[in-house]
Parts: sequence; C-alpha cells; structure tokens
Amino acid sequence: MGSITKDSEVEVSYSKNGFKGIWYRAILKETPTKSEHKLLRVRYKTLLKKDGSGPLSEIVDQRLIRPVPPEDLNVSGAGFEEGSLVNANYKNSWWRGVVVKRKEDDTYLVYFNSPPDIIQFERKQLRAHLDWTSSKWVRPKNTELVKSVFSSGTMVELRAYLSWRPAMIIKEVEYEKGKRFLVKYCDESFSCTGKLKMAVVDPRIVRPKQPLFGVGEYELLDRVEAFNGSVWEQGVVRGIVFEGRYMVSFWETKADVSQFNHSDLRPIMEWEDGIWYNRPKPKSGKETCKRKRGEVEEHNSDLNDTVLSSDQTPISVKSHAANVEGTQAKDTAMVLPFAKKSPIWKTYETMEVFKRVPQSPHFSPLLKTKGDFREGSAIGMMATFTGLLEKLRDLETDVSVSQLDSLRDSFTELEKHGFDVTRPLSRIKKLLALKDRQLNILEEQKGLDKERMDDEYSKMRKAGQEVSEKEVKMLEVKHKILELQKQEAALRERKETAKEEKDAANKNICEIESCLKDLDVELEEVEFDFESVLFDCDRLRVPLAFVRRRKRSNGRKARAKEQKSG
Repeated sequence: MGSITKDSEVEVSYSKNGFKGIWYRAILKETPTKSEHKLLRVRYKTLLKKDGSGPLSEIVDQRLIRPVPPEDLNVSGAGFEEGSLVNANYKNSWWRGVVVKRKEDDTYLVYFNSPPDIIQFERKQLRAHLDWTSSKWVRPKNTELVKSVFSSGTMVELRAYLSWRPAMIIKEVEYEKGKRFLVKYCDESFSCTGKLKMAVVDPRIVRPKQPLFGVGEYELLDRVEAFNGSVWEQGVVRGIVFEGRYMVSFWETKADVSQFNHSDLRPIMEWEDGIWYNRPKPKSGKETCKRKRGEVEEHNSDLNDTVLSSDQTPISVKSHAANVEGTQAKDTAMVLPFAKKSPIWKTYETMEVFKRVPQSPHFSPLLKTKGDFREGSAIGMMATFTGLLEKLRDLETDVSVSQLDSLRDSFTELEKHGFDVTRPLSRIKKLLALKDRQLNILEEQKGLDKERMDDEYSKMRKAGQEVSEKEVKMLEVKHKILELQKQEAALRERKETAKEEKDAANKNICEIESCLKDLDVELEEVEFDFESVLFDCDRLRVPLAFVRRRKRSNGRKARAKEQKSG
C-alpha cells in the first residue's frame, strides 16, 4: 500500500446506490498487507454511527483505500480552468467532477456524472483531481468541453403556456424519440444552489436566458413579463403606484392584480432561429388613452398614483379619490377607523380574488394606531391577504411545517381585522394533518431503514469476522503442513540411513559366514591330515576308524561347496 500504515489518515472510496467517485476521510486501524484482497478496518472522520454515538467504523476492501492527496500537487491560487477535473468538498466527502463554468464572483459550476448534477462551489471548496496509480499520484488531462447555446451549466428558460421558468442545463440525454435536456430549476436570480428539482424536458420548450438591457419607465397598458413567484409571467401594466413600482394584472384582465418593482419586470421578447426579437406593442383604440409619466406630473406635481377606471380609462388619483370619498367614505365612516381616500381600494375591490372570496374587514384594531397610518396599514393588509392566498395556492409537496404554521398565524392575525379566513385556515389545517401523517410515515420508514441497515451491518461484520477466522485457520493448517513435510523429509532420510546400515550389516554377516565356512573346511583338512599321520603310524590297527573319518570329511566338504554355490 505504499506510504500508508496503521493509524494513518487515508481516503476510502464509496460507490453505492449510483454514486461514484466519492472519497471519505478515515483513520486506518489495521496494517496493510501485500495481498490486494485483504479486508481492513477503518474509522471514518466525518461519518457517524446511526445513533450518532461516535465515528462509524467499517471493514472495507484494501483496494478501496488510498493515501490523502498531497497539497503541494494541487492547483495554485490562480484557480481552475473550464474542463478541469476537480474534487469538490460536498456532504463531508470529496466528489469527482468537471468545472463547466467559472463565474465572475470567483465561484465555479461543477458537473457531476453520477448522479448527474451541477452545483456551485467556492474556490476553497475545490482541489485538483489526482489518481492513485502504481503507488504514485497522477494528474489526468483536462476534459475538452463542447460549447453550445445549450451546453452543461447554461442558464435557460422553460416555457409553460404564457410563462417562462428559469432553469439550468445539466446534460443532454438521448431518448427513443430524440434528444432531451436534463434541467435543474433555479430561483429568480438564476442561482441553482441548494436542493432543487430536476426534470427531463423537450428541447422545443427551451430557450436561452433572456438578455438584460436598460428599460425606462413602463407606461399604462404596456405588455410585460413579471417575475411572479417562480416564473416570468406575461401581464399588462394596470397602474403606477409610484416611480419604479407598478401594478400588473395577468391574462389581459384586471384579475389578480399584484405590485412589482421595476427590477421584476422586463419587456416581452421572442427567441427565433438563434436571435432575440422584440415583440411589437399592440395597436388599439385604448392606446390613445395612455399618458406618459411626465404628462401626468405636469398636470399634478404631487401625483403619486395612476389607476384605471371601470371602462379601462386611466384617471388621476386625485379625481378618483374624490369619487371614492363621495361614494364610499359615507358608507364606511361608521364602520372603519379611517376614510377610504386611496384609489388603490378600487383596484383591490375589483380583483378576482375578492370576487371569489368576498371580504368585509372592519380593521377595528387599527384604532390603536395613529390616524395617518391607519389607511396605509389597511392597504398593506389587503396586499398581504392576496399575497398569502397566492402563497397558499403555490405551495408544493416539500413545504415545511414551520411554513404552514407561519401561514396559519398570518391568516389568524388578519382574522382579527375582520377578514374571512375560514377556507384558508381549513386548508392549512388539512395540510398540517397530512404533513403530520407524512412525518410519521417518514419516521417509521427511517426506523425500518435503520433496522435494515443495522441488520446488514451486523451480517457484514459477522461475515468479516468469519473471513478473518478462516484466514487464521488456513495459516495454521499451512504451518502444520510445513511441519509435517519437514518430519516426512527427516523420516525419509533416517529410513535411507537405516537401509544402508542394514545392507552393510547383512554384507558383514555374509562375509563372516563365508569365513566360518572356510575355517570349517580348513579344520576338516587339519583333522584329515592328523588322521593321515596316525594312519601312517598304525596302518593296520585302525583301518576302520580311518575310513569313517574320511567319509565324514568328504561329506563336510561337499556340503560346504553346495552352500558356496547356492
């Protein structure tokens, strides 16, 4: 394993559930070996146990462990180029990715392949990607990016009827019916940080981000696009609250009128054949009723508002306020703690939302407020009511309990001023009940997941222990085999020595027996010669005994000869 030893800091690869190229910091708790298939125990530095009682320990394959990359091989403070392979510090680990864009604020958009995503990082959260190969660090070449209008990391807009939603291109994907784009929805500033939704969309509903350019004051009945919630929605300027703030209605009606700052509006443009075109203003008889801001100020220097009458004709605030005082102030003087002097009341009262849910707020708590502030506070509550209804309407499934509680408290506060909030509160109550049920299900699911993970971890730990035990037993068996082989070699050597000794002894025995036989023959000859001498001395006296001895001697010689030949 090169430069890593027991108790040294290492990085452990993680490749599960579709995630690849992720490295976690850990402490190695066992000594590496030359075997590539050795299992080693590590203790993670950023991963905790399920119960959070301490760092998570795990048995992993030795091939998934590498040293910590050296800092001196990293890129200098100059930063990264587009196409650079990097590791991003994300979710307490290092993820492999490619820099697809360097932004002006010295942040980087990094593309990850598994799973596909693009996330924004600061320079300090990135390091150069290095591969650990043959016990040394190797820096791979940069990726050559293909630049186009819809390349990865490009800001775009997605069409939804008459509105456009900001998004970012993640990658181009191939389907049976042709190519599609995997996109990530963004917020109003085209920032795509954090956990945002993704979708696969048809290229026909995708266009580049509309370019920004200076626009002067908007006029009444100008067709514009307003950033409403999370989309750019087509609407019409219905009134000028004050310089830089406008009242806009959608779908070419006075319904759902909302207030917008100048920065939240833009002219309507069309993208066609790779070129942006300004949409020409519609010409109609109503257009002759428009007034420029300068003309209005010339007739009334303290004019701060412009609204439309019931027949869509622009009128001044002063004349409209006089009409309101004449027709409404008398009816509300006995109920409301103020007189309705602002022309904005007419706009709110004709809004579709107040037609669907009629309201008659009494604003009695405003009696405790100074008189000059009462009408403005009441108008603010009207705007707050419509805004809360829109917010309630646009809620998504991932809304938090705290957001629902905040909405409920806001509607409850408006109820004190006479607003009818029965239906909104009922809906919020149902949503809170469903959210509570959802949280219970998630908790139960989390418990089951924990139980399953604990069971799997127990099985893995047990299997790891069993593997270690088997390896120990195998080593013991190998040791015994070596001992037995040594004993066998010693016994074989002793056997050969004993055989040689046996052969030598047998040879000695044969030689001794041969010597004995020779001596026996020689003894017979001596006896024969002795008897011959005696026979010569007394030839006549012992003839019979001599004959017998002669026969015995000849018999012994014959037997000795047979034994030698045998």
